[in-house]
Formats: sequence, C-alpha cells, structure tokens
Amino acid sequence: MASSVYIANGRLVRPGAGDTLTPGGVLVEGDRITMVALTPDEQASARARAGDVVDAAGAIVMPGLVNAHYHSYSTLLKGTQNGLPLESWALYTVAYGRALGDEAIRLAVLLGAAEMLRNGVTACVDHFPHTRWVESALAAHEASGMRVAFAPFMHDVLDHEFLALALPPAIRTALDASPRTDAADAERMYRDLARRWHGRAGRITLALGPNAFQRCSPRLVATWRRLGDELGLPVHTHLVETRAQAARGRAVWSGGTVAEMARRGLLNERLSLAHGIWLEPDEHALLARHGVTIVHNPASNLMLGSGRLGLPSLIGRGVRLALGTDSSNSGGRHSLLEIMRLALMLSRPETSDPRAWPGAGRVLEMATTGGARALGLAGELGSIEPGRRADLVLLDPRTAALAGAPVTVPHLVQHASAESVTAVMVNGAWALRDGRILAFDERAVIARVLDVTTELLARARADVELAAAAAPYFLAGNTPGV
Repeated sequence: MASSVYIANGRLVRPGAGDTLTPGGVLVEGDRITMVALTPDEQASARARAGDVVDAAGAIVMPGLVNAHYHSYSTLLKGTQNGLPLESWALYTVAYGRALGDEAIRLAVLLGAAEMLRNGVTACVDHFPHTRWVESALAAHEASGMRVAFAPFMHDVLDHEFLALALPPAIRTALDASPRTDAADAERMYRDLARRWHGRAGRITLALGPNAFQRCSPRLVATWRRLGDELGLPVHTHLVETRAQAARGRAVWSGGTVAEMARRGLLNERLSLAHGIWLEPDEHALLARHGVTIVHNPASNLMLGSGRLGLPSLIGRGVRLALGTDSSNSGGRHSLLEIMRLALMLSRPETSDPRAWPGAGRVLEMATTGGARALGLAGELGSIEPGRRADLVLLDPRTAALAGAPVTVPHLVQHASAESVTAVMVNGAWALRDGRILAFDERAVIARVLDVTTELLARARADVELAAAAAPYFLAGNTPGV
C-alpha cells in the first residue's frame, strides 16, 4: 500500500498566488500530491486520509528546485583550473576527467546530490561526458534519492577542429587522439540505457546528451535526430557559449548555428540548450517558435568570462527558460538559491527600464517549472498542485537569512539559503529530514572523497601538462574567420 503524508500548517508557494504565500497543507499519497488543503474542511479531510501527519509549524513549503544543467563528475574537481576562458579551461577539465574511475564517479554523484539536497534541489540534468562509467553514475543517481535526467555525451568533432586553430604538430597529434563517439556505438548505448534505466525508481529519465551541435559530425547529428524522434527522449546540449563559437558558427553555416539546427530538424519542445549567451534576437525568436528551453547558467558564464545572457530579450520573445549551476570547477556551488539571485540581478545594469528586469516570480518559475520542462516532465513537476509529483522543500522562516517581515516570493528568492532548508521530499519520499540525508551515508562519502581526489589529481598529471601546453594556443584565439 502506498504511503501517505500530510504536511500540515505550512505556508505554500503556489501558482497563481503572486508574491504571497498561502497558509495550508499538502497531502502526498504515493509519489503524487493529491490534495492542497486550504480550508478547514480540506485540512480535516487530508488529516483523516494521511498515514503520517507532519506539522510544518509555519515552515515555507515550496516546489523542489531543478538544476537543469549540471556535470556530476566535476564535484571532485573543486579548486582545479578555473581562471581561463571556456576553450582553454576545457582542456583541463578533460584532462582531469580521464583519470576518473568507477569509485570516483560514484562519489562524485553522491557528493553533488548531498550539496544539492541541502540547497533544496530535488532534480538535475546530469550532462555526463564519461560514457564508459554510465552504469556507475546511474547506480549512484538511483542511490542518491534525487530525481535525474541523465544525458550521456556524444561528440566526434574537437574544439580545435571546429575553431580551425593553428596548433604545433605535436600538440595537435596528442589532442587528435582524444576519444570520439562512434555513431553506431552511441545508438546502441542509448537504446540499451533507455530500455534498462528510463523510468527506474520513478526518478530516472534517460536523455540524449550531444556535447554541442558543432561538436557532432553530420553522421552523429543524424543519429541524434533519429534517436530523438524514435525514442521520444529529452535532449540536452550546449549552445554558443562563447563569442568564438558564435562567430565560427556564422562563418560555417548560413544564418549561424541555430539556423542550421533548424534546417537539420533538431529544434523542438524536447530540446534544452545550456548557455546560449551569444544568440542574436532573430535566434531567440526561432527558439521560441519551436518551444526550445534555454538553461541560464549565470555563475559559470561569469567564472569563465563567457558573457552575460540577454535574459530580458529572451523573456520578451517568450523563450522557455530554466536555470543551472554547470560544473563545480566552473560555476562553483550547486545552489539554485544562489543562481536565482544572480539571475535576478545580472541583467539590471544593462537594462535601463526596470519594468524589463526579470522579477522574482519569473526567476522562481525558471528554477521549478522551467527546469521540469528541461527534464522532460512539463506538467508533472515544479508546482504544488494536485496530480503533480511530490518533490517538495520545507524552509524555516525563522533562520537568520529569512527572518524579518512575513516571507514573500521576492523575500524568498533574495534571501533563502541552505541553512533555511529543513526537509526535502523527492517522489513522495523524504530525502532529507532534521538536517540528515536519509537515502545514503553522507559522512562516509565525504570521508572517502579526500583520498580519491588526491589519487585522481596525481593520475591526471601528464594530461594536465598537455593541457597547459595547449592552452595558450586556444587562448590566443588563432581562429580564421572569427
């Protein structure tokens, strides 16, 4: 028999309520919200139906936050190179990634889950480069108690090839030896993973994860489109993250990268695109027409010096939007609470009319229902309504960060922090209660991480030396046509 929990005496963040929180309770039966109890009669009925009644005692009850662009492996790479632009920085993260193994991947996934759960994140899109370790990663995601859309990479074009960089022969030869995805192997992998993992535990979604359009050959792009059409899976990829990528795309393809993706039949409602910083207004309009989601990653955009997303323009043109934290070694902490604040503020200095500034409610929507869309769960997740999946977060308004006037949505978006998060429910099951993660042993994970990361950094030394030798050529931007 499915479990039932009634969360009573909360202050609910609800759709249609504007900035105001609504006193009431939430009845969860199985993995779904079955009642939002606002009146005394509804509250009495919910109590009578529930097997367990949890007194929220005035806590804020909000939908779980969705980290719609994230790389789990990176949680072991904190403190490594993050002082270079993307193309040069990527050489280093690839170098460290080659040293990963089964245990490191498991720890990375669980360490990231612990950080996200403590920040009220209940779901993520894990854009996963290291395809030989997909089974380890998926097993760890299942054990984490979190919801995930798992998007293994595919790519067979390297950055120095697409950007037409002039490199010394020895460096080019070494970089050319990097692993590339074979289209037939990718097809077998995705079909097998979809059969065995898609829908597992009610929390795992398989997604297609092309690295980026420009990093896929025509044959791999054809595989991407065919699998997307036949399997109906969400698709997640990077898009024009840097000025060089955008300029080269316009030089190679008429109308640029987005126009070429449209010609290849890749733009649709199942597609989410990380970054999109250097899009033109006509590209915003094209993405809006096709229902594509752009995932805004303000922290990593700043850390890598990639640029600032034109958020007011995207909102004005009706582009669907979500939020992401990206990598630990580029964006930093995996806190959507921090990312919401950045998204709220970053476009203001460049937008003279304050009426065009993104509002707190809009930003919260990006972190909830927008993220649900990127997961492939639009209409299933991201709001407190009957029939939605029960991914919920409780925050204590009496913590120092939130204490003050009665909490509103702007108050919440501007001031909430991990210290305010008291409980997290994913798919109807408690993942965090009373300051303790319930799904796995967080202390054991943290205790093992130091040894594993020390070993990882040592194993990566030769590859890091290659990255250091190659980085100046990428940094110089020796790119014909840009």
